[in-house]
Amino acid sequence: MKKQWSTIKEGIIQRKKVIMTVSIASVLLFGGAAGTAVYAVNKGNLSEDEAIKMISEKLGGEVTQFEKDWDQPMTYEMTVKTKEGYQDVDVDAEKGEILSQEIKDGDDEDISTQQAVETAKASSDQAEKIALKAVDGQVTDMELDSENGTLVYELEIKQGLKEYDVVVDATTGKVLKNQLDD
Repeated sequence: MKKQWSTIKEGIIQRKKVIMTVSIASVLLFGGAAGTAVYAVNKGNLSEDEAIKMISEKLGGEVTQFEKDWDQPMTYEMTVKTKEGYQDVDVDAEKGEILSQEIKDGDDEDISTQQAVETAKASSDQAEKIALKAVDGQVTDMELDSENGTLVYELEIKQGLKEYDVVVDATTGKVLKNQLDD
């Protein structure tokens, strides 16, 4: 009987050893594969911080938007605020070379939200107060937008059963439109 228990016990110990060996080998194998994949993806590439610093210095501006494009070749797409305005720049992530550079002119209506907020002189809170002086009610919607090259806040104000559209110039704070919505 003791011999049978001893045999069973040795069998259990042997199985535990096999399970532990397989587990450790799996962890090492998958960990190594993951590390190799990360290394392969980033091999020779500029880090995001290096790319931002390099482009900021090269163009004499501040990177306001940053996006990594995983296509081949991998690129960094940035928007840079300079003295001349905003520029969209594509940079080769491996070599650090500028692949394309587009200067946005002041009439471009396709500006980012962050750029629009930076350009606006009146805050959204100020625009809301200005609009509520024009129409007493409750603001139900507000957007920062560009209308004919002018940066504006578009607000919807509910007054009882009526709804008004109010447009406030984001640079001057003047009400440009105050109209009952049909």
